[in-house]
Amino acid sequence: MERFEVGVGPAEEGGRVVTARGELDLAAADQLWETLEPLLLPGTLVVLDGTDMTFLDSSGLRILLQAHKRAESEGAVFRIVAPQQAVQRVLDLAGAAGYLQMRDDVPSALAG
Repeated sequence: MERFEVGVGPAEEGGRVVTARGELDLAAADQLWETLEPLLLPGTLVVLDGTDMTFLDSSGLRILLQAHKRAESEGAVFRIVAPQQAVQRVLDLAGAAGYLQMRDDVPSALAG
C-alpha cells in the first residue's frame, strides 16, 4: 500500500494548488478533506493536482464530490488535474468525470 501525501501551494490570483500523491482511500480521505475544506472559500480557485494519485476508492471519490459541491455552494471553483489511468477509470465508471471539472495540466486548470 502506497502512503498518501497531500500538500498545498499558492497559485496566482490567490488560488491554491493541492498536490495529492499516493492512494486516496478510506485511510486518506479525511486527510484530504481536512486540507481542502478550509480552502474552498468564496471566489477562490482550488486545483487538486492528481498527477501522482495512484488509486481512488469510493471514500476518495466521496471527498472529490464533496469538495465540488462545497465549492459550488460557496462560490469557489474546484478543479482536478490529470489523474492517472486507474483513477480516471474510477471517475469514469462512477459517472463523476462528467460532473467534476477536469483539466489536463495545472496551468490549464489555473487558467480556467
